[in-house]
Amino acid sequence: MAAIAELIGCSQWASRGQPVLWACVLCLLVSCEQPPDSSLAVSRLVLSQPCDIRRGCRAEGASLAAIVTFEAEPRALQPFPIRIQLGGEQRVDAVTAAFSMQGMDMGLNRYRLIADSSGGWSADVTLPICASGRTDWLAQFELAVAGQRVQFEVPFVLHK
Repeated sequence: MAAIAELIGCSQWASRGQPVLWACVLCLLVSCEQPPDSSLAVSRLVLSQPCDIRRGCRAEGASLAAIVTFEAEPRALQPFPIRIQLGGEQRVDAVTAAFSMQGMDMGLNRYRLIADSSGGWSADVTLPICASGRTDWLAQFELAVAGQRVQFEVPFVLHK
């Protein structure tokens, strides 16, 4: 821990024995999401229309289907749960969601979804307010499946 403190210029904190602070720093370092392996093959699921994120949006391909549901009205600066229920022949190893706006830098809004016992994946998402007042967002989902990346996108509106 002292080596990390020296590295980030906080050795005085380590010498004072600030265990809570160091636990937080360690959690931040461990939870940094690594970008997906760009060398893996990419395939895309097709989003069915119409798509209502509160009722569920379906995306499917040859051997995999996903239904994305926002389980609460998505509002800026308030956490809202998202859930993906998967169906198909393939076993999914990981699911991530990245949130962006077309032509607007909204920072890094990337989440790792956690698997549950019913075969679904979920996360609580908190998104920022756009300084220009825009509310049109794009959720970009990526699934790690049998050595490849499977992607699909879901547009939605974030309420203020």
